[in-house]
Amino acid sequence: MDTNQRLDALVAPLRVDVVSGASVIGKMAAEVLRLAVQDARAVSLEEFRSELGEVCGKVLDAQPAMATLVTLVRDVLTSVEACEDLETGRLAAVRSAEAFGSGFESRAESVATRASALIPSGATVATISHSSTVLATLTHEGTRAVGQVICFESRPMREGETLATALAEVGVAVTFAVDAAASTLMGECDIVLLGADSIGDLGVVNKIGSAGLVDAAIRRGVPVMVVSDETKILPIGFPQHLTDDRPPEEVWRAPAGVRVWNQYFESFELERVTMVVTESDALTAPEVEKLRKDIVLPTGLLAWADARAPGPPEV
Repeated sequence: MDTNQRLDALVAPLRVDVVSGASVIGKMAAEVLRLAVQDARAVSLEEFRSELGEVCGKVLDAQPAMATLVTLVRDVLTSVEACEDLETGRLAAVRSAEAFGSGFESRAESVATRASALIPSGATVATISHSSTVLATLTHEGTRAVGQVICFESRPMREGETLATALAEVGVAVTFAVDAAASTLMGECDIVLLGADSIGDLGVVNKIGSAGLVDAAIRRGVPVMVVSDETKILPIGFPQHLTDDRPPEEVWRAPAGVRVWNQYFESFELERVTMVVTESDALTAPEVEKLRKDIVLPTGLLAWADARAPGPPEV
């Protein structure tokens, strides 16, 4: 098995996971990089950097909508840049991947602690899909008693069922509804709570159906809170991927002559969000933009971004 085949085999489980959220995907990716570094056949630091860059590219290509993976790759590549020999570089990459993978719980806890205090007591909260950060916020010990959570199903994979079940199991009152009911049910809601797969030039990228939920909230004057650790915030100019065609039969085994459109992600403008709650602070849109301007990426990651900048989404 050549290098390319070995790397493809490591990345394959990451590529086929179409249900898990950013924290699960991020942990998987960190483990892929750790294993790839340990298995690297390079005999020089230059060869190692080349092989590491190759596997980092494959990890990003496996889940291009997940900004968390960009931050993981940034941390790992940056850790190796300052190294002067092969073994130091290998050790730095392993430690960086391990530190990133082990940090998800603490980052999520910090976000949940901050966000939970901002949800009004007795509020009806609307959300969509299954975000582990949303779940952590709604079940955090600091959350004042939520009146109920309206979980929208999140077609086509229905991840909302997972969130609704998890909330019900800990005693939260849950209403489960189809995505198309967002406008109708928004009149019952006090706040919309969403996760994020990335925050960047296009605004917030999240599961399809999120933009419609935000539209309904704005029409009703309902505040929108996005909970996201800062690993999902991209620098200015870095591409956010939306075009990601998925199997049409997930939506409908349609007859001949019918084209089924099935993509998982969409964006909505950051300015439509009341606040973005991270592990550091509750941020307004201008404050998020300032944070984005301060992010520095290694050369290899910039090259990947330039080579794979997406075109406009198909309609």
